[in-house]
Amino acid sequence: MTINASLSVLKQLHDLLAQLTTDEYTQKLPVLNESSIGQHVRHTIEFFQCLFEGFSTGIINYDARKRNLLIEINLDYTLQLIGEISHLINNASEGHFPIQLKVNFDDENFEIIETNFMRELVYMVEHSIHHFALIRVGIQVNFKHITINSDFGVAYSTIRHKQELSVSH
Repeated sequence: MTINASLSVLKQLHDLLAQLTTDEYTQKLPVLNESSIGQHVRHTIEFFQCLFEGFSTGIINYDARKRNLLIEINLDYTLQLIGEISHLINNASEGHFPIQLKVNFDDENFEIIETNFMRELVYMVEHSIHHFALIRVGIQVNFKHITINSDFGVAYSTIRHKQELSVSH
C-alpha cells in the first residue's frame, strides 16, 4: 500500500511536469515567495534520494541533500530522476528494515532516531503532497492552461474524507 502510494505520488508529479515548459518550471513565482516550481521539485526529489542513500548506508540525513541545481532547471533530467526513483521504489520490498535517522536542529548537536524504511517512505508521501500543494497554488495562479489532477497536493486522508461526505449526502 505504501509503495503504491509513493508510486502514485511520483506519477502525479511526472504527469504534471510533462505539461510544463522549462520557462514555467524555472520561473520565480511571487505566490511561492519568489521560489520556482523547480525548486520545490528538487527539494522533494532530494528527500527521496536521501532515503535511498540512507537505505544503503543505514543512516538517513535529510539535511545532507546534494542540492543539485540541475533538478531545478532541467525538466528532462528531472523526469528521468522521477523514473529512476519510481524504479527503486517498485523494487523495494514492503519490509520494515531498521534504519537510523540523523536529525539536527542546531549547529552543534544531532540526534539519532530509530525508524524503518517503510515509515520513512510514508513520510516521503506526506512531504511530497505538502510541496505539491504549494506547486498547485503556483500553477493555478500563474499557468492556468496547465491541467492539474484533482488529487494533486491533497492528502490521502482529505480525499477519503471528501469521498465519505459525498457518499453520506
